[in-house]
Amino acid sequence: MASLRSNRYVNKSISEFQEANRSPIYGYKKQMLVTLEESAEKLHPFVNDIMKYVDDAKQKCNRQINILTWDESAAIYLYTMSTPFFSALNDTLRAEDRYALKPWFPFLKLFLNALEKLPSSATTVWRAVSGDTDNYSLQDDVKIWWSVNSSSTALNVVQIYLGDRGTLFAIETIHGKKIDEYSAFPDEQEVIIMPGTFLKIESEPLNFIDRLLVVHLKEEAIGQQNHETTNLNSSPNANVLLPSLPIENFAFRSSPDVM
Repeated sequence: MASLRSNRYVNKSISEFQEANRSPIYGYKKQMLVTLEESAEKLHPFVNDIMKYVDDAKQKCNRQINILTWDESAAIYLYTMSTPFFSALNDTLRAEDRYALKPWFPFLKLFLNALEKLPSSATTVWRAVSGDTDNYSLQDDVKIWWSVNSSSTALNVVQIYLGDRGTLFAIETIHGKKIDEYSAFPDEQEVIIMPGTFLKIESEPLNFIDRLLVVHLKEEAIGQQNHETTNLNSSPNANVLLPSLPIENFAFRSSPDVM
């Protein structure tokens, strides 16, 4: 089941990653909050046994912390389970036709509402793209990641699925949402990078033995909430690599099969 989880942290290609983050997610905020069961009613065509997964999530999710409702906690748990649910959501988030997301709006409303309730975390997290690194564009100083992007504070969690070459993002986040207390796999130390996050390239990418491109990104707080235009000039430390990058002993390995 590891291959199902890997999709959350490592995209299979640069194009898949860019497609997922290409466009904003419009429309879900107008939805009324509903139960997790109700949010899944229109997802049967996309996820077989969806109600079984929902029932499992409701039974196993963390109900000990009062920050979230039962349904909100279960929505996060469902997102992290080793089921086809995340892959189906990820495929839809990548669709050029944003209307394809409409059946997912009730779940996205519940899920993102839950994440917004959690305290923001300022920490360094990791995310990756496997395969050839040549097609990733670094021409823009500032990127906006429009999708739901999973990352981990533990490099080894991402490393397992990266394979023998790829792009590794070291991200200094200030509004990341730590979900380990609500996850089906708390040891993965997962942090969600929220849709619409501004990320600035902090330094020239590090080419590590021609097999790994390490890109240092830093979340920009300016304009975070309303996407207002702002002057995002280069940082005075733009040529300084993140000093804490623990990649000296990075061990490449064959990645597990990815669905």
